[in-house]
Amino acid sequence: MRRELGMLIALVLMCIALWTSNSDFLGASNVVNTTRQISMLGIFAIGIAFVIITGGIDLSIGSVVGLTGVLIARLSSTQTGGLGYPLWIGITVALAAAVLVGVLQGLLITRLKLQPFIVTLGGMLLLRGVSQTIVEGGVISMGDSALLNLSSGGLLHIGRDPLIGWSTVIFAAVAAIGAYVLHYTVLGRYIYAIGGNRDAARYSGINVNRVELLTYVISAGTAGIAGVCYAAYIGQMSQQVGVAYELYAIAAAVLGGCSLRGGEGTIFGILIGASIMRVIDNGINMFQVQYTDPDGIRRIWRLNPNWNWIIVGAVILCAVILDQIVHMVQAARRLKEAAAPKPAGPPGSAPPVAAKSPAA
Repeated sequence: MRRELGMLIALVLMCIALWTSNSDFLGASNVVNTTRQISMLGIFAIGIAFVIITGGIDLSIGSVVGLTGVLIARLSSTQTGGLGYPLWIGITVALAAAVLVGVLQGLLITRLKLQPFIVTLGGMLLLRGVSQTIVEGGVISMGDSALLNLSSGGLLHIGRDPLIGWSTVIFAAVAAIGAYVLHYTVLGRYIYAIGGNRDAARYSGINVNRVELLTYVISAGTAGIAGVCYAAYIGQMSQQVGVAYELYAIAAAVLGGCSLRGGEGTIFGILIGASIMRVIDNGINMFQVQYTDPDGIRRIWRLNPNWNWIIVGAVILCAVILDQIVHMVQAARRLKEAAAPKPAGPPGSAPPVAAKSPAA
């Protein structure tokens, strides 16, 4: 937990700096919107964490998020481009499609022994093309669908905005279930064991293929849940929804303590990582510095919105570099401990004698 606590301190300091530069950062509407964004990212970041802890990767989750929303809009919307079926049919079909994607990708990886990077990269592009075909390159509006209440409704209202949105409630439920499965069940121990040493896990009797398949299903399933939340939040779906979301999820997982080598990571860390990513996103718009120019005119300097991807890319690189440095330090420490001479016994004591086996 040492690394997670360090990232938590960094998150708190970041929030203090943003609030100091712009008091609106802690305004009710900004806090509610940022919390909603953290929750939606956190839902599928938890799913990809299961895959990363086993030593795999899933690049298709952003496309799964987009496909889920597009299917809901196509099937349930009463606007142009929608088929007007009941909302529950659209949600059920969309979630089933997301789970099916996880099953198919998991089978390709575990049965055909294909590289997860290649399989999920192909899945990412394929699903994005399916979404574009469904919307025919345009946009399908959700209109006044009841699904929009998922984004606007919630608990503990402050004015018109809920302090705790339904997406946050869903995220809390997913986090609670994920923490229980990962930290308190046999499946969770198997996931860590596979990430720590795949061959040792196989020789110990763990069905590695089955566990890996389950992690890809979990990843796609949580992406489907997030897709429902994004459809409610955005209100209109196109093939652009979900683009590059997988990068945010991977960055959130790595920042939260998940090692890309596998075998490490916690749900608490994912929460911190998702919060950092969305606070950075929000901070690019909120951060400002007031100053007085040589003419005595007070001006405000803001970050350039075009720097968004520069900052996100830098954060991902820093997270990977930090992960590598931590592993190098740990490896050097273990090597030093193994090479250190064993402590000798008290002066005059005889060396230990191996116990003899009892006579038959």
